[in-house]
Amino acid sequence: MMNRPGSQDPLRVLRSVPEGRRAKLAELINLIAAKGAMSRAQVMAELGWSRTLVTRVATVLLDEGLVTEDVVPEPGRRSRPTARLRLVVGSAATIGIDFGYRSVRTILASVDHTILASDECELGDDYGPREALANARVMIDGMLGEVGIEWPQIVGAGIAISGPIDYANNAPLLDSLMPHWSGDVVVRAGEHLPCPIVLGNDTRLSCYAELLWGAGRDFDSFLYLKLHSGVGGAFVLNRRIVSGATGVAGERCRCGGRGCLESVVGVPAIVRSLAVSYGHTPEWEEVLARIEAGEALTLDAFRDAHEVIGRATASLCNILNPQAVVLGGALSRAVGDIEERVAEGIAHHALPACADTAVRVGRLGRSAAALGAVGAVLMNGIV
Repeated sequence: MMNRPGSQDPLRVLRSVPEGRRAKLAELINLIAAKGAMSRAQVMAELGWSRTLVTRVATVLLDEGLVTEDVVPEPGRRSRPTARLRLVVGSAATIGIDFGYRSVRTILASVDHTILASDECELGDDYGPREALANARVMIDGMLGEVGIEWPQIVGAGIAISGPIDYANNAPLLDSLMPHWSGDVVVRAGEHLPCPIVLGNDTRLSCYAELLWGAGRDFDSFLYLKLHSGVGGAFVLNRRIVSGATGVAGERCRCGGRGCLESVVGVPAIVRSLAVSYGHTPEWEEVLARIEAGEALTLDAFRDAHEVIGRATASLCNILNPQAVVLGGALSRAVGDIEERVAEGIAHHALPACADTAVRVGRLGRSAAALGAVGAVLMNGIV
């Protein structure tokens, strides 16, 4: 994600183009919005267009001022720089909202993936949709005022929620991590947000953000694990997230029974285990402070968790054979040696062909799900 503002409003220009010519123009604009600046050869591969068609459509967009073509040298590359088509974004923008374990995070981004503003609001453990959406609206209004954008320029808002989703009804399933949320989330959100809304699972959206802008950019195939209040996963194959038959491939389990990974390595489970030693139930900030201080007791608890994660991940590597494992969530950022520890677990427990699977901590931190929600809006199409 870049951090620079746009200039003019290309969407108004597109609407002035005769309808018969608009479909292919919109197709290319939506592709660049979803995946970022790209070469003409990449456009051909993504859309299956001929070189002639790409040239014809790109020429119209360049003439209309909807895209520009930049040649940007790549560090360390000696070959001729590749020209890339990039949107001229103007004031068209998107919103990403992540309803997390105890907080709401919001991001405002232009349609060329530029972050314009962000905000966060802490909430209680058991917050409901009314409180969360009202707080999100206040934060978004503040961000819009900060950068001088109005609601008519918002092409859509993406919403990330925890747990499995019934996408036919846009509703959390009964075993969701959000017990006070029920019914159509898109309809509820529409009462607060005057724009198109896209709903998604936080783990899958975090994975999508890492695929577009983070640690996943380096791999065509990787396993993403979100280690947070729960444990969720997603699998990327050939640069696309595998959904599964009902859209919940990799989703977390909340049973808490024997063998349930969340009951051992979820953040609440680790906090509960440390409470016995501490003599009180600590806040996560206290746990992190003790890690920073190098307290052996706390570090041992995390090393045990890392060993369990490595062993479980080894089984997934045996089944899926990814190029890499990307780790997200609060647990991934708590101790600096988690990459090495999980890699050791994979090396010890995976098949020899999978033993060297790379392990990376996600690059996007706490913003991953909200950024993924922005990406979901762009993937859904901006025109």
